Amino acid sequence: MKKHYRDSVLARKIILGMVLCSSIITLLLTCAQLYKQYIKDIDQLSQSEQIIRESMLHSLSESVWEYDDKLIKLQLKGMLSHPYIEHATLVLADGQEYSAGKINSDFVNTYEFDINHQQNDNQALLGSLFVYADLTEIYEELVSSAATTLLANAIKTFGVVMFMLFLMDRLIGRHLIHTMDYLKAIETVTEPKTLSLERPNNHVTDDMDELAETINAMQRRIYEAHQQLMTEMQARAKLQEQLLDQNQQLAQLDRVFTMGEMATSLAHELNQPLASITGFADICKRLINQPEINQPMVEKTLEKVSSEAMRASEIIRRTREFVRNRSPQRESIELQPLLIESVSMLQDMANKKQVSVNCLAASSAVWVEVDKVQLQQVLINLVRNAIEAVQSSQKGKVELAYHHDDSEVAITVIDNGPGLSQKVLDNLFQPFITTKENGMGVGLSICHSIIEAHGGRMQVENQDQGGACFTIVLPNLEQQSGDA
Repeated sequence: MKKHYRDSVLARKIILGMVLCSSIITLLLTCAQLYKQYIKDIDQLSQSEQIIRESMLHSLSESVWEYDDKLIKLQLKGMLSHPYIEHATLVLADGQEYSAGKINSDFVNTYEFDINHQQNDNQALLGSLFVYADLTEIYEELVSSAATTLLANAIKTFGVVMFMLFLMDRLIGRHLIHTMDYLKAIETVTEPKTLSLERPNNHVTDDMDELAETINAMQRRIYEAHQQLMTEMQARAKLQEQLLDQNQQLAQLDRVFTMGEMATSLAHELNQPLASITGFADICKRLINQPEINQPMVEKTLEKVSSEAMRASEIIRRTREFVRNRSPQRESIELQPLLIESVSMLQDMANKKQVSVNCLAASSAVWVEVDKVQLQQVLINLVRNAIEAVQSSQKGKVELAYHHDDSEVAITVIDNGPGLSQKVLDNLFQPFITTKENGMGVGLSICHSIIEAHGGRMQVENQDQGGACFTIVLPNLEQQSGDA
C-alpha cells in the first residue's frame, strides 16, 4: 500500500499548527472588528442622546410650558426616529405622564433629562424625560457579524490548509516519502544506488534537490568508509592470525628450549628404567639357563621388564607431547594429576640442585578447561624458575598448591628464595625482561599470554617471610558449567 504524505504524523502536525494559528488570528481579527463595530454603534447611540439633549429638550420644555399635549406626544414620537431609541416617557412635576413607544428587551440603556423652563431670571423644573435605548439590535448585529466572519474565515482557513497541504505534498512531502523509502533500503555491504527525485524536465533546482545530493554524497562516504573499515578489519584479522601463529611457534620454541635445558634430567630419568630393564633381562637369562626352569620367577621378572619398558615409553610420550608443535586444544583436566606430572618432569633437576619440591593436595578434586600442554608449560616454567632461584639456599624449597571457590581456581608456586626487586616486579611479564645471565626473557611473557588466553590472570608478589609467590587464576569449570 502506497504511503501518502497527508497520512503522516508530520502532515497532521502541520495541519494542526496551521488551523490553530489561523484560528487564533481569525479570533483576534474578529474581536477587533466586532469591537470596532460596537464602538461605532455606541457612538451612534451617543449621537442620538446628544441630539435629544441639545435640540429637542428646549422645544419639549416650551410645549410642556404651554400645555400643548398634541405637540408633546408628537415630539416624543419624533425621538423614536433616532437610532436604537425605542421608548420615551415624560413625567411632569404635577404627576402627569406622557409616553411613546414600547420596549420589551432586557438590554436597555436609560437616559434621564430634566425639563426646565427659563422665564426672566428664574428657571422652573417642569418634569423629567426618560429615554430608553434598546441594545438588543446592537448585540444581534454583533453576533450576526461574528458568525458571518467566523464562517467565512473557517472556509478560508480550510481552503488555505488544503491548498498548503497539496503544495507541501507536491513540493516536499512525496519527496520525503521517497527519500525515507530509499534510506530504509540502504545496505552498507552493497554499492549504494543514487537517490533521484521525480522531477519534470524543466524543473528549477530547489532545496529538495540539494538534500538528495547531500544524502547521495553522505551515502557514498559511508560506503567508502565501510569498505575501508572492512579492508582494515580483514588486515587486522590476518595480522592477529599471524601473531597467534607466531605466539604458538614461540611457545613451542620455549618448550623445546626448556626441554633442552632438561635434557640431562631426561636422560637420567630414562636411564633408570633402562638400567632396570637390563638388570631384569640378565636375571631372566640366568633363570632360563638353569637345569630346572622356575616358570613363576621368569614370568615375574618379565613382568618387571615390561613395567619398566612402559615407564620409559611414558617418559618419551610425555616429552614428545610436551615439545611437539600443535594447535591449542582445550579440554576438561583434573588439576592435581597435572601438577604432579609437571613436578615429576623437574624432579631430577631439583634433586641435583638439592631443592625440595612439594605438590600439596587439596581436599577435593578441581577441574579446569585448559590446553593441557600449555598449562603444563606455564607450570614447568614457574617451578624451574623457582628451583633456580633457591638453588643457592641451604634448604631450598618450592611448593605447589591450589585452592578454589565457586568461580575461580588459584594455583600458587611459592619459593623461599631471595625474592624479586620492585623494578623486576613492575616489568616481570614484559618480553625480554629476565633475571638470569643467559636467559632470553620470553618465558614469563609467554606464560602470561597463555593464561590470559585462557580467560585468567597471572600475578606475582614477594612474601613477608622471604621468597616469591606466583599465582595463576583460572575460571572454575564447575562454575562455567553452572552458568551454561
